[in-house]
Amino acid sequence: MMPEEWPIAALAADPDAPARAAGGGRLATVRADFFLDPAGRLTEQERALMTAMLHCLVGDIADEMRAALPVGWAAANDEDNARLTQALTRSRLLDDAELMALLLRRADEERIATAVRARSGRRDARVVQGLVSHQNSAVSAAAMALILARGRRRDRFGQCLVSFDDLAPATAERLVYAIAAFLRRDLAGTRSEGETDFELTRAAARLLASREGERSLEALMAELVRLLDESGALTDDLMLAAAQEGEAAFLATTLGWRAGIPADLAMDELQSGEPKRVTALLRMTGLGRQPCAGLLASLGDLLGLNDPGEAMSVFDRMTDEQVSAARVWLSTAQAYRQALRLLGGHHG
Repeated sequence: MMPEEWPIAALAADPDAPARAAGGGRLATVRADFFLDPAGRLTEQERALMTAMLHCLVGDIADEMRAALPVGWAAANDEDNARLTQALTRSRLLDDAELMALLLRRADEERIATAVRARSGRRDARVVQGLVSHQNSAVSAAAMALILARGRRRDRFGQCLVSFDDLAPATAERLVYAIAAFLRRDLAGTRSEGETDFELTRAAARLLASREGERSLEALMAELVRLLDESGALTDDLMLAAAQEGEAAFLATTLGWRAGIPADLAMDELQSGEPKRVTALLRMTGLGRQPCAGLLASLGDLLGLNDPGEAMSVFDRMTDEQVSAARVWLSTAQAYRQALRLLGGHHG
């Protein structure tokens, strides 16, 4: 069972925490917070994990930026990074949809993996590790690359992290230049404005050029799945084993590959909490009935499906025409689907 709260998130219980502002000054924020749908709000675990990942990511980028500046210009320290994150948060420069989606996806993956490990009593997943000894050398190498990348995205306490390489190009650019803008403010008065702007923008450009999208977890996972499919090893049993070990990212990537849709979209459908959408995705992949039943029995409640039997009933009743319509819907442009949802129209 997952704990309801983590100590890192229990700020209200800190007797030394600063007093919070009272009265009407908080009214706009309180009103927005008070009427949020409880079903969609972050849990304390999710908030704590996403906050920690974000702070580490921003701090790492800032340290890289400072290191790229001329010697003696800026020194990195944790206090500066804390001020940086606070300033960017208050100015809403961190309120980036793609960045938040990445953090939430990582938090969901961690939540599912932790819950499954707690149930099974296992401390580690073995599906991907087992592929290191695969007879196909390309599959073996891809599995090892993914395992090493996952290891680099854990701190010394085992907390999951987000790497600069995991960011989408546009997100990386916005974040790097937001951090550069903060550093400019810190350097004001110590150098001429022209010199400061030149060095900061050059450091930002170098950092952006160093980003290797092919080393992101998503790219490494997709490459492994592609090679598994080409070698004939992307079997129903492998996908079921991934579900039983809480390998949500691997499972979503395999489902997306088989269905012909992006992995992040497959993950969205998988976590929709709607039996029709989840079973349509499973039917699109050609996954057999028994593996589907096993998958839902293993992860159903963690995906918002508390009655696997009901979901399998939907699975059995779904016609080929409905599956085809779902495939077409998921292959349309994201902007189109989002517009229809906002207009209260088709939901897939």
